[in-house]
Order: sequence, then structure tokens, then C-alpha cells
Amino acid sequence: MDVSRKIKTKVSTGFKMRGLILRPEASRYLLEVLESVEPPELDAVVERVLDAVEKQPLSSSMIELSVVESAVQDCTQAGDDATDNVFNIIGAFDVPRCIYSVERKKFVPISMTSHPAPSLCGLARDKAELFRERYTILQQRTHRHELFTPPAIGAAVEEGQNKFQLRTIEALLGSTAKLGEVIVLGMITQLKEGKFYLEDPSGTVQLDMSKAQFHNGLYTESCFVLAEGWYEDSVFHVNGFGFPPTEPSSATRAYYGNVNFFGGPSTTSVKASAKLKQLEEENEDAMFVIVSDVWLDSVEVMEKLNVMFSGYAALPPTCFIFCGNFSSAPYGKTQIKSLRESLKTLADIICAYPSIHSSSRFVFVPGPEDPGPGTILPRPPLADHITQDFQQRVPCSVFTTNPCRIQYCSQEIVIMREDLVNKMCRNCVRLPNSNLDIPNHFVKTVLSQGHLTPLPLYVSPVFWAYDFSLRVYPVPDVIVFADKYDPFTITSTDCLCLNPGSFPRSGFTFKVYYPSNRTVEDSKLQGYAVPNGFSPSPPLQSGRSALLRTAAELICNTRTRLQGRREMHSAAALVHRLIPPQSITLTPTDMAEREADMEEDAGELPAREGDNDSDREEDDRLFVWMVNQDMDEDDEEEELEHGQPVDTEASESFELDAPAERSGHIAVVDRNIMYVWGGYKNGQNHGFFDLYLPRNEVWTYNMESGVWMKHVAGGNLHTSMSGSCGTCLDGVLYLFGGHHARGNTNRIYRLPLRAPSLVWEEMRDLKGLPPSSKDKLGCWVHKNRLIFFGGYGYTPQGSHRGTFQYDESSSLMWDSPGRGWNNHIHVLDLETSTWSQPITQGNTPSPRAAHACATVGNRGYVFGGRFKNYRLNDLYYIDLETWEWHEMSVPQHGPVGRSWHSFTPVSSDHIFLFGGFTTERETLSDAWLYCVSRNEWKPFKHSHTESPRLWHTSCSGPDGEVFVFGGCANNLLSHQRAAHSNELLIFNVQPKSLLRFCMETVLQHRERLSCYWDCLPKHLLHSLKQRMSRVNTLGS
Repeated sequence: MDVSRKIKTKVSTGFKMRGLILRPEASRYLLEVLESVEPPELDAVVERVLDAVEKQPLSSSMIELSVVESAVQDCTQAGDDATDNVFNIIGAFDVPRCIYSVERKKFVPISMTSHPAPSLCGLARDKAELFRERYTILQQRTHRHELFTPPAIGAAVEEGQNKFQLRTIEALLGSTAKLGEVIVLGMITQLKEGKFYLEDPSGTVQLDMSKAQFHNGLYTESCFVLAEGWYEDSVFHVNGFGFPPTEPSSATRAYYGNVNFFGGPSTTSVKASAKLKQLEEENEDAMFVIVSDVWLDSVEVMEKLNVMFSGYAALPPTCFIFCGNFSSAPYGKTQIKSLRESLKTLADIICAYPSIHSSSRFVFVPGPEDPGPGTILPRPPLADHITQDFQQRVPCSVFTTNPCRIQYCSQEIVIMREDLVNKMCRNCVRLPNSNLDIPNHFVKTVLSQGHLTPLPLYVSPVFWAYDFSLRVYPVPDVIVFADKYDPFTITSTDCLCLNPGSFPRSGFTFKVYYPSNRTVEDSKLQGYAVPNGFSPSPPLQSGRSALLRTAAELICNTRTRLQGRREMHSAAALVHRLIPPQSITLTPTDMAEREADMEEDAGELPAREGDNDSDREEDDRLFVWMVNQDMDEDDEEEELEHGQPVDTEASESFELDAPAERSGHIAVVDRNIMYVWGGYKNGQNHGFFDLYLPRNEVWTYNMESGVWMKHVAGGNLHTSMSGSCGTCLDGVLYLFGGHHARGNTNRIYRLPLRAPSLVWEEMRDLKGLPPSSKDKLGCWVHKNRLIFFGGYGYTPQGSHRGTFQYDESSSLMWDSPGRGWNNHIHVLDLETSTWSQPITQGNTPSPRAAHACATVGNRGYVFGGRFKNYRLNDLYYIDLETWEWHEMSVPQHGPVGRSWHSFTPVSSDHIFLFGGFTTERETLSDAWLYCVSRNEWKPFKHSHTESPRLWHTSCSGPDGEVFVFGGCANNLLSHQRAAHSNELLIFNVQPKSLLRFCMETVLQHRERLSCYWDCLPKHLLHSLKQRMSRVNTLGS
């Protein structure tokens, strides 16, 4: 009797704690069931019953008998079917949706709420709920953290233990006085161009981030942060940003019980199953092979898969996880047929290994460029009409969604195929500090946000109603980020995060995960000679079958493990390592195929070695043309070059003391500060491949102190570029045209240089006919007008005055639309925001590109440039008032024809010419002074004759100095590695002023004269201190 009374009391108390009341008949039934439960297990069983009751649609707090019977049945089945839930694949559209109830302080199934079932065609409410739910999840998690949990009433607070309180934005906006030391949880947004705000469900407040320090992580728009600072005059002045604290899965489940957040057939979390945990530990042979970018249309990739299967045939893995893209080329009209045939070939290979065919599972996760409905996440699986033949031949295969989830025993695994690392780096509000490498910043961000894509919807769109399927809360055991970024393995918050890297691009590397001990091994396919007595793998039906008859390959784990279950496999690998590898000779066709297949990470742009010089037209480096998926969506108006989709922006070296070496950049001067942006450089470890410099990175050089400083610019500059035209007027940098991953552009941007922070602004609402899309053009500035001349780009659309000379060789490769040279003049009036084309008179220069322009008075000079296969040495000027052209004679002993040179005004009567590239492909280091009034050229002697340059920049500084930065020191069009430079060459083209001589004398005798410095005027003292800092840093 005492036992029954204790059970009844425990049951009654449990239901009352959850706000529920049992009907008498339901109470009697439950007591009968629980009498057979052992006392030590009673509490756990009651909790499971309560969880099962709450999962059912309840019309009131009064629990009927039928509800209890159903709950008991669910618990019984959960215990009996535990061994059947060993391996389950859960698509994104099958993930259960649990909504946090603020009133009940727990997660409840969507069936217990008023929310409608999710739909692909979401409502406006779904978009609002998307961010509200993200906020609510992070808020309740943060409130439970020890730093934000108020001490219990009457409890003693330990000395030195700080407690913090979260404020809402509504509380800030309602205050008329200054509020100090405020911490707010909110989402970073940019409601106005260049101005950031913090937003939560209660309101929005403008941010001042000028003094903010960012803790570890990648801070992007639409990510949630803890902002600490002070509030005054409707502005929140931020001292520091941090991410909401994370918590391990065990802490979450301890608070919310065994709710099945993850999905799958089990009604409760598999974490609660002791049987599954035991099976997981006992099955030491289990392993998951994870491969990304499985290009099934690549012969070389198929050969590598054949080798992989042969290596694993003796000990088949539990599962092969193959992530897209499944084609090396972007999705096109022929891809579906090609993909279907490639899957048949893969089925042939798998069927050749019966042990793998019968024992291993195959999971296929689509990539962003596989056939499917756009790039919106979650992405549905490949269509049945593509995969049905393969699934019939390989029954243990599943084509699932992206992302997807795998439940293996008690472990929860999330798989995501998206190139997120570079995308998040490019969309950072502020570049990360150097305390951690990029993968660590990335993993910390994802886990802190509890979401796989903490990016703005215009960068990474999602189906609004299915955003919950991208959550990683509670934190799973494993997250696979199949990203083209370099492979990594990082453990954080009891979560193992790994990236296998791109299989074909990273030298055929992949990852192997062992769930029994939760370890990951880095693996790679390497070549080896075939020993006597061994047969090579059966050749594929291709033109490369001879390659397989002369060489084979092996699976080589980076850490050899000669123990237990993998002894045979590792021993074989060790034997093969002792056999010296033989080099494989590839035919020119093979080499071309390899080059066409390669896509370098971090935005590297492959340049073909045998490309047509005329097509490159001084610049293009024949970048393989790519679709940059995180560009603005309104890029559709631009013409696309067809080719392989690769990112275009560098993500190397975030912290430097000086700008990276580069060519094709721009540089302008404002108030003795030189601003440098853009261009491209060599990839650090990838031969002839190049990459653009980051679009949000602006470097400044103080011409007085000689100090470089890096700035991160905000705004809507859509991509990195080279060959753009940059000029400065009244403290504003104007940027027009250029060459980026999709080809040429005719967008124009402005960057106010004297504002508190640098923010790019696109000039959209301009009237008139703009110039065509092009690069390597010149510009003159006169009376608040920007006057652009020449360039190389696409065929103009519309009526443009002037000549366009089509380059017949430009459309021979990659089905490009073709480009050419022009001599068009386009004028942008900044007062009226209007484009126009003047009617010119006189002898017009020929079309050209990679020329140089200079403005002297009301004259716009242009020298040299390339037209067809010639580099010119002609000199023209146009009267910028009357629009009349004049040709000036260049003497025979004057400068030779050149392109990619600089032509810099240094006074009202002189222009300085330096460097360039000749028709004979010689990089020049000569310098000339052109006298405007005398039409006279004179060679200029200097000390930089051993520093030839092309495609550099040149700016005129104070005291008659010319600052030449960057450029290439060798033949940019040759097959050798380009010698890009970040050296600053300084030319003194005029005598020093008396003030300059005095400054240098004072600095030379600074120890003796420093006591008199305070007597100087403020501006001279400031200039002297600037130059003093330069002296102090010399040689450091």
C-alpha cells in the first residue's frame, strides 16, 4: 500500500508541476502500469510518460484516459524499437519543428500551437517568425548562462563574481538620460546605406561602432550579438561585440528533457537510449567516408572513386557520404542527361565490389550547382528521374536534401554542402582578429548563432517556413561543412566540426569519421607504382584507360593505425608507402582537362598558360570566368561569361603591416594621404593562378609619416575587381568599370574619404547613356565632371559616339560574347547626375586600352596604350571646354610605345611618365618628364632603374614627389609566375622646398633642437611629429 501511495504521489506531483490534472480513471490506469517498474527507474519512466503526454494535441489541462494510454504505448514502443533506430537519414523537410513557448518556458511541437504547417510558399508572417524564433532561442539560452543568471534570493554572491543583465532596445529608447554599461542582445542590420543598427523584437537603435572591439567570430549582417556599451541621444555607442554563449547538448537536454529536436522515427531523443549507446560503442568497425565535390563527369574523379572502393573492399565502411556538386560544370541544359549517365557509370563501379555494394550505404547530398530549384535552402534532393536507375541498381542509396541529418545509434550528425566560409568572410561587418584562424572563427560563429547560415537572406536565401531545419540547437555531435575551403577538423562545445574540402581541388583528400571513439582521420589518394604480382584496378571506359594500366593508386591515411579492426587496411597502406611513387606523364589533352577542372579556393583565378595574348588585352589574365554566387542579385543585368563557377575574392592574410603585392589596382591622393584599392595577386601556393584582393579592404599611406594603415570599408560594392578607373574629387573617390569574375562592368561607385568611416555607395539613379562595360580606361577631372576615355570591353549597346574595334580573338574561348577597344568619351556631370557624350572635333585618337591620362588646366592628355597588337607612343590632348582634339608630335628619341604605364601631373607644366610594357613584351623602368608649354620630352634620371613596373599606380605628393606603388616587374603575359610587387618607389621630380630642407635639418639635429619644438605653429609641429614617427620606424 505504501508503494502505491508513493507512486500516486509522484505521478500527481509530476503532472501538477507541468500544469496538468489527471482524470481518476487515467490515474488508476497509470498506477497499474507503473507498479511493475523498478524503483530506481521510476522517476525516469514518469518523465518519459509526461513528455509523451505533452507531445499530443491537448485541448485542455485535464488529461483523459485515452491520452495516457497513447503516451504509455509510445514509451513502450520507444523502448522496444530502440535497436531498430540504429541508422536513419532525415531530410530537411522532415525535421520536426519545435517552438519555444515563452509562457511555459519549454519547447512544444508545432501541432500544439496555432502555427500553420510549413509551406514552401511562405507567408510574410513566416519571414518575421524566422528572425523572432532565432532571437528567442538565443535569448533563453543566454539567460541560463551563469553570467546572466541572477543569484537566488538570499543566496550569497561570491566575491569577484560579476552578474550581468540583458536590456531590451525598448528600454534604451525609453530613456532620456545617458545609460552606461548596457548589454543588449540583438541582430546587426543595415537599415540605411552605411549605417548599422541593432534590432530585437522590441525596437531598433542606431549603432556607433567606431570604437567597438570584436571578439572572436565572423560578424555579418543578420547575426545576433551581445553588444556592450552606452546609450545617449538615440545612439548606442558600442564598446565591444561578442556572440551569445554556447552550451553543450547535454546542458540543453538537462533543461528540456528528452524532446526529439533532431528528427527521426523515435518519439524521444536517441540520447536517452542506453541500448543504442551500447551498440555504438561495441561496433568499432563503423566508419563514415565523407567526400565533397564528387564530380561524376570527371574521368579522374571516377578513377579515384574506383581506387577508393578497391581500398575499402576488404572492410566496407558503414556509409559513404557523397556531397555535390556532382558535375564540374555549372548547371546547364545538358547536365541532367550527363548526370544520369555518370550515375550509371558510378553504379557499375560500385557493383564491381560486392562487399561494398551489399554492406555500405550511400548518401548523396546535392550541391549549390546541381540540378534543382535555384539556390534557396533547404535544397531538395536530386529529382527521381535522374536517380531512379541508380537506386534500382544500388538499393542502399539515399538521395537526400541539403542540409540533411543522419542519426547513427545515439549520435546526431548534420551535413551541409555550401561554400559558407568565404561567403561569411566576404560579408563580415569587420574582418576577424588574428587570435584564431578562419575555420575557428567560422565554427564559433555557427555554434553561437545556433544556425547553419547566419547571413542576410539576400546573401543566403532560405525558405522562410523551413528556416528551423537549418538550426543546430541543441548542438549535434557532428557537423559536416562540405565547403571548398581548405579541410579542417575542430571540436567546440562537445561538437565535432569538420570540412573534407573539395575532393578534386585539394589533391583528392577526404575525411573518415569513426563514431565509436568520435575521431576523424584525414585521408588522401596518392599515386604508387604497381608491385609485381598485383593487378591494377579495372580500367574505366575512357581515353585515360592507359593511365590506369601504367599506374594505380592507394588510400593513404595521414595517421597510420595498426590496430584491431583496421590492421589489414593500414598494413597494406604501409607496404605501398615503401614503394617509391612513379611520376605519371600526361598528354597535352590531359593537362588541358586538369586545368579546366581546377577551381581554386579563396577566390583564386586560373590563368591558362597558352592563352591568346590578343584576347587578354593587357589584363584579363584569362581568368576562368565564374559565377560569384554571393554577388547582389541584381547582377543579372550584366552579361555573363560562361565557364566554371569559382569565387573571386582573396581571403588570405587578414592582418598585414603593408598592403599585399598587386597589379591592376587603383590609387588616389587626398590631403597627402594615398588610398589604394583592388587589383589582384598571385595565389600563395598555386603556381600560375591569381586572385583578386578583398573588395572591402582599403589601404592608406601617409605621405608625411610614411605609415601604411588598413581600413575595412562598408557599403554595397558588389565584388572585387582589377583594371578599374579611380579618381578623386573634393575628398570623394570615384570608381568606374573594371574586370571581375563575371567579366566587365559599367557600374560606378563613390567612397567619401573624409567621412568618419569608409562606406562605398553605388551611384544608381544616373540619367543619360552610360559607358559600356569595360576596363583599362582613363579619366580626366574638370569642373565637377568626370570624363572617361577609351578602354577594352563589351560591344556597346545603344548609340555611342566614337569607334569600337571588335577584337576577333576575344570570342574564341569559353563562348565569351566578345570584346574590343574603343575611343568613346563619356562625361558624368556630378551636379546633375547625368551621363553625356560630347561632339568632338579634330584628329581623334585611335581606339585603345591600358593607356594613361593626365589633366593639366583645361587639357586632358592621353599617352600610349594598346590597340590590336601594337603598343602606341602617340600623345594627344583634348580641350575640355571646346572638345577639340590635338595631336602632339613625339620625337624619335622620345619614349617608346607602351601600355600599362603611368602619366602623372607634377606641376602646372610637367607630366611624369614611368614604366610600362612594350610591343616586344619588355617591362620598362625608364622615366620621362614632358613639358606642356614646350611640347618637349626629357629623360628623367633616377635610382629605380632596376625596378621595372607595369600596371602600377602613380600619385603626385607634396614637395614634388611621385609615389609609384605595386605593379608587375616582369612579363605579365609570359608563362612564368608574375612578379607582382608591393614596393613603394619615390621619385623626386622637383627641387625640395625651403620648408622641406628646414624640416629635414631639424630632424637631423632633433636631439639638440627638440626643446624648441613647442615654439612652432601647430601645423608645423604636427607635420614635424609625423615625419619624426617616420624616422623612428625606419629599419624596424
